Amino acid sequence: MNDKMNLRTSRSFLFASASIALVFSSPALAGEDVVYADAPDWIEPAELAWVDVEKGPSTLIYDWQHRLEGGVVTSYTDTAFRIDNPDMLMQQGTISLAWMPDKGDLTVHRVEILRGDESIDLIGTGSQFEVIRREQGLEQRLLDGELTATLAVPGLKVGDILRVTHSVTTDDQALGEEMQASQWLYADPWKVGFSRARVSWPEGADVYWRAEDVAGVEAPELENGYRTIDVTLPIAKLPDMPGDAPSRFTRGAMLRVGTFADWQDLSRVFAPHYVEAARIADDGDVAAEARRIMGATSDPLTRAAMAVRTVQDDVSYLLNGLDGGNYMPQTAAETWEKRYGDCKAKSVLLFSLLSQMGIEAVPVLVSTSGGDAIPELLPIPGNFDHMIVRATIDGTDYWLDGTSAATRLSNIGNVPAFFHALPLTEQGADLVTMDQREPATPDMIMALSTDYSAGIDLPSLFEMSMTFSGPQGARLRAMADEQDEDTLRQIATGFANSAGAGAAVSDVTVTYDEEAAVGVMKLVGVMPSAFAWSDGRLRMESGDDQNFVFNPDRARPEWRDIPVQTPGPSRNRVEAVVILPGDASAFTQTGPAIFDESFANTRIAGRTDTSGNRIVSSVDVIQTLGEIAPAEISANKRAVRQINAMEVELIAPEDVTWRWQRDPSEIARRVKPLIEAYDAAVEFSAEDDYSVHAQRANFRTQIYDWEGALEDLDLLVEKDTSANVLTWRASVLGALGRDAEAIADARRAYELDPNSSNAFFLAELLAYDGKRDEALELLEQVPVSEEESGNYASTYATVAGLAGKTDAALELLGDEVADKPLNASVLNADCWFRGLFNIGVDSAMATCTKAIERATDSAPMLDSRAMVSYRMGDYDAALKDLDSALELVPGLSASLYLRGIVRLEQGDAGGREDIATALRMEPYLARRYAMHGVAPKD
Repeated sequence: MNDKMNLRTSRSFLFASASIALVFSSPALAGEDVVYADAPDWIEPAELAWVDVEKGPSTLIYDWQHRLEGGVVTSYTDTAFRIDNPDMLMQQGTISLAWMPDKGDLTVHRVEILRGDESIDLIGTGSQFEVIRREQGLEQRLLDGELTATLAVPGLKVGDILRVTHSVTTDDQALGEEMQASQWLYADPWKVGFSRARVSWPEGADVYWRAEDVAGVEAPELENGYRTIDVTLPIAKLPDMPGDAPSRFTRGAMLRVGTFADWQDLSRVFAPHYVEAARIADDGDVAAEARRIMGATSDPLTRAAMAVRTVQDDVSYLLNGLDGGNYMPQTAAETWEKRYGDCKAKSVLLFSLLSQMGIEAVPVLVSTSGGDAIPELLPIPGNFDHMIVRATIDGTDYWLDGTSAATRLSNIGNVPAFFHALPLTEQGADLVTMDQREPATPDMIMALSTDYSAGIDLPSLFEMSMTFSGPQGARLRAMADEQDEDTLRQIATGFANSAGAGAAVSDVTVTYDEEAAVGVMKLVGVMPSAFAWSDGRLRMESGDDQNFVFNPDRARPEWRDIPVQTPGPSRNRVEAVVILPGDASAFTQTGPAIFDESFANTRIAGRTDTSGNRIVSSVDVIQTLGEIAPAEISANKRAVRQINAMEVELIAPEDVTWRWQRDPSEIARRVKPLIEAYDAAVEFSAEDDYSVHAQRANFRTQIYDWEGALEDLDLLVEKDTSANVLTWRASVLGALGRDAEAIADARRAYELDPNSSNAFFLAELLAYDGKRDEALELLEQVPVSEEESGNYASTYATVAGLAGKTDAALELLGDEVADKPLNASVLNADCWFRGLFNIGVDSAMATCTKAIERATDSAPMLDSRAMVSYRMGDYDAALKDLDSALELVPGLSASLYLRGIVRLEQGDAGGREDIATALRMEPYLARRYAMHGVAPKD
């Protein structure tokens, strides 16, 4: 976690919602008591007469004025708020003013309530601020030394105007006679009656200023012997920028003023404090630590890695901003003795250790955000919020962060995403670019092994590990130490939910290797098959979710010259092992076995190897921090499209054996490890987590273990019931021929959730159980939307047909077809009804064929037309359609059952195998089809 150095030396604010100037300077008298005095003579007062007090924005005045003179910065703020409502009364009812007592004074000039023509001077009538030290950042180990003066405004009412004027002086110990001031320039649409930012300094002083071009700030004018910049706020609305633009294009406008002539000047001013703080006694503890490291190894880079580890692990983080500490560092000896320090203290200690070991090193200032903009800014310390150390070893720069974590020899060469650094040298130094290089080792490795030994159409056993190195790995240290079972179960549940129906985790372990600084999270269990039926083959595809994205928008003319910021640095690796039920060489692999492609500062490198029944692949994705020039955007867009266009598939052989084609005893043998994994997942899950029971039930239905599925569903109905669970159990009970119980569950599901789908399901169960009048009555009461009318017509026709009301069924279907003549589902409903009830089959063929032609998934339509052909005695046509349906959806049990009947009609004894297989998949088929006179030939 990056430490942010507290580089502001004064912060004045009235209310939590108001952002104000950051102001800096050099040593002066300071106080912990609030001073009450008139405003400085140089202030240009703002007047309420300049604004619409009654109808304008509630923020009437926000006036900032700064003066840089004699090494002291004075920051003056004048605010006036109209209290429009009780919420504002609550927000503004307490005034809070903050300052750094070791650097300057807080002076209150005015606290006034304006009520109509009345003016109430609260300070004049005895109100006083209370001073408190409120270290709000202690949870983040921040002790900034700031004091806060608070005043609960007595007598403030809705409708009043509250006017507060104060100033803060800043004389920073670290800057000597140098000064700095920064003021945000708020832009439209900020609403305010009157606002401005003024900065002034003596005419002869060497003071420099800079603001973003979009702010339109004019050059200073000479007023009474002072150079003065006066900016009316808000400035014009800042131009819209693409979100992927570098930060120098998207940053807000700020006026920066300071006395540093250049970056070298700033470097020279800061350096002596850090050089001096790094000095240590030869017989001191820091020197002894350096000697210990040197005794352990003679390699300079290994020594540097050990030194960084010492500073990161043995010195805790605490920002101590007291006694000038915002810029002034603790000494190395003090930091080592106290074993705490902020980024400055840790950097000084690291600088000292490296210097003792003869390694060239220097502390450097960096910005943890917006670092690409640093070269464009005025040289002032306020541009930086962090400090690290640059070590140069064998001509290579290493950027070492004592406040980070888990730096080791494997990752010491990684370059943080700070863009630029300012070395602090007594001779003075310019900004240096932190040139990026690819991380040598992955930050994260996700390794997934899936075992399809049971069959590629069944779930796989899996082992997945997530290995995190460096700072990412350090985050697992506490989890590894605690081994909290609830947390581990939450991880398991989260993964199972993301992996899809049928996934279950049987164990989660978290370990951390202190020496390697590597954290590993490992999950084992069972997950759904990644093979899917497509274009006549089972295929494992890479998936659209793994596509890479680079699609910056530069369509606007004003954006065409803006580069694209690319993320980084990072290196992530994905490793996959697929264990197949047979020789992997029988499977077809598409895509290159070895590839190394790039786009937009991203490199993808990988390879795939086959050995025995295993396919092993590894892909590294390396992202480098940087930019893509506008002229290169199109080429990189094409590059990423070419990468995404690579079809990476693992295709099963054509003669694959499906689970329903296997003998039940063989299936039982094959799935035993899977069942054991589900059982282990049930044991691992929390006592009140029934999701794993649902996953096990789902798997058992896949292998047609209806009794086993029922065990889990009984528990779910008892402990975690819902309409969905009840309809699920009803379908399993129906498969087992327990119709009365199935109807009871379906009826209860409909009571819990009386939607159309549950009504249709219940109605068909009732109708096939002989309760046709009740089924028709139920359907007549169901409100049906336009989108549901097709399903309603199909269900109603089936129920009415079973009740002997085929004319009514045909009439309803005819109306639906007339209303939706191009709807494949509606056309299929008419075709299916005629075939199933053997009525009007002579005129059904045209409708059936049209349904097939209009369908995107024509397997159900082919099955319906096959039933019509069967009724017409055209067994060849029926068989052709059934074969086609099963080519599209091999597990279509109804088609398999009817094909068995047709084959027997043609004298093909192999039809009995089709029938037996279909009934393993859907045991109720025989009973239902028999009710329509469709049964195997004896």
